[in-house]
Amino acid sequence: MRAALAIAWKELLYLRAYPLDLLNYAISPALLVAPYILVARLFGMSPDLVDSVAIGLLLWSWLSVIMWDIAFGPAEEMEEGVFETVFLSPPSFWAILGGRVLSTLVLNAYVTGAMLGWLALFGVRLRIPWASLWGILFLTSLGVIGFMLALCGLVLLWKDVRGDFLQMGLGVLSGMTMPTQLLPRPLWMASRAIPLAYGIEAARRLLEGAPWSGTVPAILGLGWIYALLGWYGLTRAIRRMRVLGTTEEF
Repeated sequence: MRAALAIAWKELLYLRAYPLDLLNYAISPALLVAPYILVARLFGMSPDLVDSVAIGLLLWSWLSVIMWDIAFGPAEEMEEGVFETVFLSPPSFWAILGGRVLSTLVLNAYVTGAMLGWLALFGVRLRIPWASLWGILFLTSLGVIGFMLALCGLVLLWKDVRGDFLQMGLGVLSGMTMPTQLLPRPLWMASRAIPLAYGIEAARRLLEGAPWSGTVPAILGLGWIYALLGWYGLTRAIRRMRVLGTTEEF
């Protein structure tokens, strides 16, 4: 645990060393929020619909940060040519990945605060129990982290995975701008395998004042299944990279 905490602190120190990155995390939510809010106002969408889209974008931003830091974070180490050093360091690869998970949760809280600030600036003030919303965000992040561990193994094996298309595709399938029930049935069935989809549904139920706890087993259950698959896939991927000598190949 001490190693994971040290790695998490190191990741957060990067933000102090590179303040422009911290500024980017604060400004980029505006670029995500503004187009949807503008379209909503141009077409006279109801405040309830605007709030529903806003809450979907908020949870999707959590997936985005977790995806780039956990699923694609080790690939950055490989691209920079320091992956062998990572394997030779005293902390295990799992401690390093655990440190990234901890730092990502802190970073996500920062990004969420920035997004809520931009939403308020654009006149969108979510009428929602905030303690429950933060609980949903935390539970959803656990499920999404498990999903990203499984994805990380594929990224290390395939090496050339287009994260930008994947990020948007997961957002669409998770219902970030509209309920997944409106998707064609094959896409709706695919959405049932994504923890974020259940997290967005829970947040929208909370927004409507409806019970949302029924989605928690699906979020945590899927996260646990993907975490096991991720452990198995990452173990095989690391072993294969060592055998083939491709730890610095990207």
